[in-house]
Parts: sequence; C-alpha cells; structure tokens
Amino acid sequence: MKKDAQYFETVIIGTGFSGLLAAIGLKKKNNHDFVLLERGSDIGGTWRDNSYPGAEVDIPTGLYSISFIPYKFKKRYSPQSELLEYTNYIIDKFSIRKYTKTNQSVMQLTYDDSTCLWHVETASGECYTARFIIDTSGVLANPKTPYIQGAESFQGAKFHTAQWDHNVSYEGKRVGIIGSGCSAAQVVPAIAGKVNKLTVFMGKAQWIIPRSDRTYSAAERFINTLPVIRHLKRLMIFSYHEIRFAAFRRYPFTQKITKFIKYLYARTLRKNLEKYIDDEKLRQHMMPDYELGGRRVIPSNLYLPALARDNVDVDISGIESITPTGIRTKDGKDVPLDILVYATGFYAYSDMKKALTFQVYGSGGRHLNSEWENEAVSYKGITVSGYPNYFKVNGPNTGTGHSSQLCYMEAMVNYTVKAICAVKRDKSIKAIDVRSNIQNEYVKKMKNTMKLTVWQNSKCTAFYRKNMTGEVTSLSPESVVNFIFSRKWFNLRDYHLLK
Repeated sequence: MKKDAQYFETVIIGTGFSGLLAAIGLKKKNNHDFVLLERGSDIGGTWRDNSYPGAEVDIPTGLYSISFIPYKFKKRYSPQSELLEYTNYIIDKFSIRKYTKTNQSVMQLTYDDSTCLWHVETASGECYTARFIIDTSGVLANPKTPYIQGAESFQGAKFHTAQWDHNVSYEGKRVGIIGSGCSAAQVVPAIAGKVNKLTVFMGKAQWIIPRSDRTYSAAERFINTLPVIRHLKRLMIFSYHEIRFAAFRRYPFTQKITKFIKYLYARTLRKNLEKYIDDEKLRQHMMPDYELGGRRVIPSNLYLPALARDNVDVDISGIESITPTGIRTKDGKDVPLDILVYATGFYAYSDMKKALTFQVYGSGGRHLNSEWENEAVSYKGITVSGYPNYFKVNGPNTGTGHSSQLCYMEAMVNYTVKAICAVKRDKSIKAIDVRSNIQNEYVKKMKNTMKLTVWQNSKCTAFYRKNMTGEVTSLSPESVVNFIFSRKWFNLRDYHLLK
C-alpha cells in the first residue's frame, strides 16, 4: 500500500560526489527545499561501495577532488579509505545528512503533464513529488556479472569487486579473479602476498602504463592545502591531463607526435612484460593489438610484479564453466578455488537495460529506458527532450577517458543549478523542456566529433560503447576545457517554457 507522497521542490537521486555537489549548489543559491534519496544504508556513492583491497583512484587526487573543497590528502593517488573520509568530510562540512533519506531505492519516476510535477516511487513504499529531479545515480554503480555456466553450483564464496564481502577472509586461501581491467589490476597486488594461491582468468590485453605515486609528509599535506599552492598544483595536473587529450583525439597537426608518444608507451610495456612475465605466450597475449586508449588505460607499477609471483597463475585459455570446487578452463584444467571474485566492471551505457536502475516516464507517457535502448541521446548530457525539469548528471557521453570525472561533474551540476534558478526567477514558468531540434543538433555535432577519437575508431570491445562494440555512449569527445565552457552558461531559449 502506497504512502502519501512527500513534496520537495527538488529530489536529488544519489549521494555520490554529483549528488553532494547538487546539494551544495542548491544551498549556495539559498534553495533548501530538497531531499537526497540514497538506495544504500549510508551516504557515500562510489567510494563507499568499492571497498575491495587495493581500491584507489587512478587520477592524482589533486585533480580528483572538488575544486573548492581542499583536503589534506596523504597520497598522490588516494586509496578508497581516504576518499571515503573526504566524502564524509564534505557531507559534514555542508550539513548534508539532514537533507538525506537512506534505504530509498528509487523504482520509478513519472511526470504529470497536468501539474508539471514528478512522482517518485521507491522500493520501500515511500513516495515523493517534486518540481525538479536531479538524477545523479552513478554510471559505474551497477556491477556487471557475466553469466557463466555452473556459477550457481560453486560452494565457496563469490562476489563482485564492487560488493566485496569483508566477512570472508582471503588469507591463506585459493582465490580466483575473473577479469583483468582496472579493478583486477588493483586487487591482484593487494592480496597476492596474503593468499595461498591466486589465479587470474585474464581476458583481453590491457594497456598498462607506469605512474608516479608517493606518500606526502605532514608538512606537504599542509602546504598542499594553501590556496595558491593548491590551485597551482591543480592547474599543473589539469594541464598535463588535458594535453594528453591530443593522444585520443585525431588532430591532423598532432598525429606525428601522438604516434611517437604511443610508440614510447608500447616500448615501455614490452620492456616491462619482458622483465616480469617469463611465459612467452602470456607476454604476447598481454601486448594489446589495438591502439592505446581504445580501452581504459591501467596506470600501475604493482600489477605486473604481482603477476610474476610464484603463487600467482594467469589463465588465458578462457573459462569453460564454474564447478562446485572451482573453475574448469577451456583447455581442460580444473582450478580448485575457495573464493571467486568477479572483477568484471560495470554496465555504464553499454547495455541500457541495465544502465538505468529505475523506470523513467516523461511527458505524454514517454519511456526514457526504451528510448535510450534505441539511442542514448540528451542535450549536453544533462537534459532530455520530452522529460521536463529532469536533469541527468553524468548522462550519455559525459564521461572522461583522459582526465578527472569530478571536473565534468562540477560543470554539469553548475549548469543544472543555473537552470533551476532561471526557472524559479520567472514565476510564470512551471517547467522547461529542451527543444528537440536543439538536442538533435547537439547530438549530431557530438557524434561527428566522436568519429575523430580513438574511442570510436579503435577496433576493440569497451564498456563505454553500446553493446561493447558499437557507438561510444559513455565518453565525451570534448576536451575538459571545452566541456566546461560549453556548459558554463544556461540559455532559456534552448528550452520550451511550460507555463
């Protein structure tokens, strides 16, 4: 039985960094009539959920942090525990807990044309109505667990990296890890020295590049928070990663230099494989046959040395099935296991049936889930024609393949808050709906730009492509500078004004 709906001017879905930014943005504009709905039992988002051993950010924390909220980070690349501390610091600093309702898993959003309000239904039976929806539900929040024959028969513990079971001890156990992407590259070195036997069931080759990491002294931690120093360091990190964008975008005037840079990375990887991987067949398998950047790059100094340990095996023959006691490989081996870990990533926008975790019904009964299954489109990756006053932060083609996602989040949230403020200033406007021709022009331009990137042209599978091989649906083809400035100003003329 449904409960009476509670009204809030704005409902924010999700409490990761985007949700927190949205709450802070509204508060700064003196808008306090909002609620954050969190499906978990506590606030936190990505760095609450991804607590697997070795979890850490792969962008320097000087840039992977909110530009206006400094923090005394201990490492250049912060681990999950520190990023969760940072998240809670933000929550407490801006008193966000009092605006939050936990254990509120949204099941359906429905727009009412007659009232210009959104109706929000949750799994717990709680209902809400709102004028504005800011949907910050994470793109990398829905774990992908592939179907493998016999999985249900396995008698040991099994779980996804994003749902790590800390009640299960892996010390002295036989552990199998399915996958070889970024999560696996962090888990393997973190547990290899503590388990009895570790077997990595490796899929496609990954570009593994070295990185410089270090722990800061107490004095450095203090100095790094000083305004001038902090902004200068952030600018330096930002500039370095922005320059890297040239390696992923096919600019005619940079082709020779990017080709040379990629040659250097390939040479470095070959040398490291020769140094750490004795098996020639495995070395050949681990050398990518696709262009650097075609899949997410793995920055790690620890992964290859961990694979070289005596108690670590790598299987590249493929998985035939999961048995009650382990995994049977395609070359006929039975690998006994006590624990099975899926390091198999997330759906993102590769499978729209799984990317959105709730149903969204817009004007005239339009169904966003069905429409995005056909083609994932939006305007600036934030608003969608036919869905008035609905703002999807981290919508289609807003991810980054070369820099910090938080830079993109700040730009999208700032645009969203400006839009809400613009609507509220004009008392005659009830809602806004982006014009379909404006959206179509944006999508066309975005697709043409995407054709000039390695992400669309690389001949390999990747989670940011539709069905893993089609159009790039997750990443933005824009540089961060262009992304920010193209969303810096909100224009009501881009929208139908519903009065």
